Amino acid sequence: MKKVTCFLMLLLSITGTLYAQTNTRTSNEDKVFDVPEQEISKRFLIALDKGDKMQVELVDMRDLARVGNIDSLLKIFLKDITPLKDSLLDELSVKRIDYVMEPPAAKKLRFKQFRPAGTSYLVQQGDMAALKLEQDTVHFIGMVSVPGKQQVHRFRISFFVNQLNDLATYADGRLQAKLVSLRENVHSDWVKDDKGMMHIRKDYMISSSLSGGNVGTHGDYLSFNGSVNLQNYKNYFVPSFSIGATAVTTVFSGKQTMEFGAYWEPNFFFGRDSEGKLKTYRNDFVTLMYGVGRTKREQGKKEPELQFVASVGYLVHRSGDYFDKHSFRVGLGRLSLLEGKTKIEPVIYFHEFFKGVTPGLRLIQSF
Repeated sequence: MKKVTCFLMLLLSITGTLYAQTNTRTSNEDKVFDVPEQEISKRFLIALDKGDKMQVELVDMRDLARVGNIDSLLKIFLKDITPLKDSLLDELSVKRIDYVMEPPAAKKLRFKQFRPAGTSYLVQQGDMAALKLEQDTVHFIGMVSVPGKQQVHRFRISFFVNQLNDLATYADGRLQAKLVSLRENVHSDWVKDDKGMMHIRKDYMISSSLSGGNVGTHGDYLSFNGSVNLQNYKNYFVPSFSIGATAVTTVFSGKQTMEFGAYWEPNFFFGRDSEGKLKTYRNDFVTLMYGVGRTKREQGKKEPELQFVASVGYLVHRSGDYFDKHSFRVGLGRLSLLEGKTKIEPVIYFHEFFKGVTPGLRLIQSF
């Protein structure tokens, strides 16, 4: 009993998820001019001339059809930055412009410009010329309405060009043609190049890190988890703890996050033996879990979120007469509270083939 108590105290002193996390505060400026990484589920790169590139980032692939004509947007942008004309004359400086088009507010623009700490030169046949090694960046950030729903999705279309003034040469219809090609061919065959990038076979100039443009890097990880739990079984309240691993991925579906977990969970019963002495009875379950949910919550949504989760536990160690041999525990659905730290799961216990079915409720607390 003393060893079990010490072990539970140790569990309470550690965090539930043991992979490293970065807790950075987002400034008000970044909230206006950046799209949170977790909102993006599709990302494509389109090759242009001389190393220039256009990048398309979407919440949903269907949003692309709702984005306005990109050539028209580019022409409007070039007109709006006319007051910055003098600031754009320095060809060796690196420039970044964030251009927000989100009605009903007026358009917003953020302009950054800097020179590298060092100066690079190209030496050729005795002549020396200053060399610019970093590309200029322009981000178009907008939003589209979702039909049938009272919500909007943000999008970001970015340009990475050798010189900002080169953007005007692309406002000739080719950009919109590429977006139409992307929309029509995104579900066709993709092929991998020698660097691991995926390309649409019918339009090789369109590429992505994953087929279909799925973004998996921000949601894919393996974590080691611990939690303390309390459940009712028949007329008992049973404490337990869980230790295991969870794999989280968005690779198979850019719209949803999937979780696969495996856990060891000792359950503790307290009773008196034949001699009247207090004794702890440990019954161990090995549990497999599968869960699926949205890659993110809707912005501003704070109410509890119902996760679609199924779990199956099998009794691998039995002590006392609390459980029958070959007992199972099945959970379907979880109510998630406090940003996922606390979960409530309805379960049923049975042995063999649904004999002795007993309902229960589990409270799961992670840290």
